[in-house]
Amino acid sequence: MTVKGKSEQLDVVLGPNYRAVVIYAPKPAVSQAGSPAGAAANRNFVCLEPVAGIINALNLAHREEYDELQTIAPSGIWQESFWVRAVGFDHAGGSPEH
Repeated sequence: MTVKGKSEQLDVVLGPNYRAVVIYAPKPAVSQAGSPAGAAANRNFVCLEPVAGIINALNLAHREEYDELQTIAPSGIWQESFWVRAVGFDHAGGSPEH
């Protein structure tokens, strides 16, 4: 999965046990002049949350409408990984990452 901005890009790879990802990217408030307003200018971000089940997975599985619900036996272990690569973001030194 890739999330793109004007010149920035996040490449995200989820391991096979993740069933979905929740993406939250609020749009900062804009002043009447068209630029980000006050403190909102510093709140431009993207949040990526890999999840083991889709939204409402427990209720859907209970109604037999979702068959990918994962369970873990007592003392069992659930393990998974995800990777994020950021491209085109300015570092403190001013040069973009490649």
